[in-house]
Amino acid sequence: MHNQKNIVIETKDIFLNKEIRCGGFYELCIQVCPSLDREPIKKYIDYLKSLENIDGPFNEDFELIESNIENFEHQWVLNLKDFSIPFKTFNIREDEPIESGFNWFDISFYTATIEKLFGDEYQTWSENPKYPTELVDFLHKTVTDLNKIYPFQLAMLDFEISGQYYLADLSTDLSDGFENWAKSKFFVNSKNYNSLTERNKNFVELIKE
Repeated sequence: MHNQKNIVIETKDIFLNKEIRCGGFYELCIQVCPSLDREPIKKYIDYLKSLENIDGPFNEDFELIESNIENFEHQWVLNLKDFSIPFKTFNIREDEPIESGFNWFDISFYTATIEKLFGDEYQTWSENPKYPTELVDFLHKTVTDLNKIYPFQLAMLDFEISGQYYLADLSTDLSDGFENWAKSKFFVNSKNYNSLTERNKNFVELIKE
């Protein structure tokens, strides 16, 4: 890995500390493609592996391992300017039935880890959440880059938002009007943008392509 030795040791301590790797996830969740097609998920994992500021994947003992699309989760480390933060990716394949299911790809950071590294005020789960700028910038760039690699259906960014909505849900005005997810970020590409109702477009960010 490319961090200095003392930073690596500190990162390993954080990685292995289960007391601060808890509390739910602040996550980027992506409805990628139909479940029958696994290749886009492999491309997404390969993209993360190619980034100079990401190390991994690791096993539970912080040892480097090979990525495997059959694994439900992979564990990584994102190296930022002042410190490094562990995170997980989940590839979820809906298979009941598989013919009409979707592949999901989630990039998830434990809330307790965020608060430990960035400060207690960075509560991504509260009614008035505060998000670390570096983390938000990374996730915004990632959602744009992943869409270029394989144009996905829908992406969402918030605390524990995985699977809350599908692209098809946004083609009709939702009864809750996104009230439960007022702080959430929703992303679609130009291919899918016109399938949204005019009301729902107010809550969605069109990805720059």
